[in-house]
Amino acid sequence: MRNGEPKTYVKTGDSGNRVTHAFCADCGSPVYSLTSTEPPVYSLRVGTLDQRAALLPARQIWCRSALPWAMNLSGVAQTERQ
Repeated sequence: MRNGEPKTYVKTGDSGNRVTHAFCADCGSPVYSLTSTEPPVYSLRVGTLDQRAALLPARQIWCRSALPWAMNLSGVAQTERQ
């Protein structure tokens, strides 16, 4: 979605706060979520951003259900291409 407004839906999270999920109106790709808290918190879907290399993560969420290897990726071998 390069132009236009995302489609949204609202649900209630585990915390009881309302969370708005935005997604591309054309393909359905998730773009961001937004909490109803003060201040509001945006969670960006990094794969949808052109400038993603300039953004550093501020926190990691859903750690309770994360696989053990997802918590520390520093020891993973890196490959430029497949």
